[in-house]
Amino acid sequence: MTRNLLYAILLFGGAAGCKPEKKTPAAPPPPFPHERIEERGVIDVCMYRNFTDYYLHDGMPRGFHHELVNDFVRHMGLKLHVETGANFDEALRGLGEDHYDLVAMSLCVTGGRREEVAFSDPLFYSRWVIVRDRNSPRLDSLRQLAGREVFYHPGSEGRRVLERLRDSLRVSFQITEATGCTGEELLLAAARGEMPLVIAAGHVARVATRAMPRLDGSLALPGAFPVAWALPREATFLLADVNGWLEQFKKSGKLAALRDRYFNAPVSSSLARRDRSRISAYDSIIKENARLIGWDWRLLAALIHQESRFKPGVVSGFGAVGLMQVMPRTAITLGFPAYLSPRDNIRAGIAYLKFLQNVFSRYPFSPGERVKFILAAYNAGPGHVLDAMKLAEAYDHDPYTWENNVDYFLLNKSNPEFYRHVLVNHGYCDGKQVFAFVNEIIDTYNHYQNIIPE
Repeated sequence: MTRNLLYAILLFGGAAGCKPEKKTPAAPPPPFPHERIEERGVIDVCMYRNFTDYYLHDGMPRGFHHELVNDFVRHMGLKLHVETGANFDEALRGLGEDHYDLVAMSLCVTGGRREEVAFSDPLFYSRWVIVRDRNSPRLDSLRQLAGREVFYHPGSEGRRVLERLRDSLRVSFQITEATGCTGEELLLAAARGEMPLVIAAGHVARVATRAMPRLDGSLALPGAFPVAWALPREATFLLADVNGWLEQFKKSGKLAALRDRYFNAPVSSSLARRDRSRISAYDSIIKENARLIGWDWRLLAALIHQESRFKPGVVSGFGAVGLMQVMPRTAITLGFPAYLSPRDNIRAGIAYLKFLQNVFSRYPFSPGERVKFILAAYNAGPGHVLDAMKLAEAYDHDPYTWENNVDYFLLNKSNPEFYRHVLVNHGYCDGKQVFAFVNEIIDTYNHYQNIIPE
């Protein structure tokens, strides 16, 4: 049943048997901005960048909420746009300001928050725990908090939880905001002995204490709280979609498996030492060469990830080699005979990207658009991309805009109607591969921008 039909039933369903009025019926109310997701084809999601929810591993985005939201997006047939937020309260305000459609974080559901936003059905239940540095005095009961100082991170429900605990115990202890800290940074500071006592959600503390043996999270507060996603209060259709998908995801056993993998499985101690500004072992070479073509180094890293997954020994079925999958003859022609070494392989790839920049420099692209055309040409050759631009213009599309314009004609360049067109000079092209190549690089680049500092 379409939404317009639903509105019509609600408006006129009770009028059967009554004499119809002659006045024109009122139009259904316009959809709330967040209900236009299907029209946009994109859902804007705010996520929390930390070592359980959303992070990089071997150049790939990982995390409990990252995997969960990706399954939902695939289920809905939408594209995902992610932004990150470290402050829960600020993320929730973003819903009311039409900045996000969904906040996919481990949010503690409270009565106060329910007045501001809508929550999905619970993903799972968790408990608050006091995490301590094992070098600090042992805590066997909550009353031993007397005279101590407990830290919480900004935007966390932890402050209100500690205030209620202090009132109920009638025990005096200091509650301190760890200004500027994320929840992850708070736990790392505790592991360094800088904040002897912190409050954390139990499922996150469980991962942290396994990764950082110096931490102890055995002192749990009474009661469990539901963990859920947040949506705008007016987004009733989206809420129904989320809850319908979540019910099936739970029944399939996938949610339980995902929780076990991220919150219950053994954790490497390297988690605490992970360099959060690193994508690959070749970052320094990538940064050095990205400057030569004026690219954000994270975009070049996304291209290399797509080509080789940062494995320098990869050889394609067509004979392309190395991190940037350059053809040996091309590398030698460009002056890089040692093309198997990571440095020369990247330099050869950069030389080819410079060539492509020159090819497309004559066209009036915006900077963000030109990159997509260059990426497509890196995969398929500039001739096929130029053909698709001609086809776009011939069919009254914008030849200088990629999405829903030139990408459509390149995607369909395996169709005889297009590759035999009089304007086409380079014939057949497996456009599906090129289309996916560009989209996946842009998606990876967006994740790198979210997770890795510039």
